[in-house]
Amino acid sequence: MLEEDEFEPMFSAVEGSLAGKKVGLFGSYGWGDCQWMRDWEDRCRNAGISLAADSVTANNEPDDEALAACKELGASLV
Repeated sequence: MLEEDEFEPMFSAVEGSLAGKKVGLFGSYGWGDCQWMRDWEDRCRNAGISLAADSVTANNEPDDEALAACKELGASLV
């Protein structure tokens, strides 16, 4: 689930304008198995948003592997 108080309203406000655009998704979590990311990816695809690369997740905070994946994700958007 996307953070409800700030991020969800912001994303909902821009979601429609992202159709046809290439985006990268990343985030951290402290529980579960990243179902929220799979749901977010599906939501983006259903809105016509193009995912630039595999999404990046980190449990609690990014480790070296997640940081490297974030850099690759950023490079895929250039």
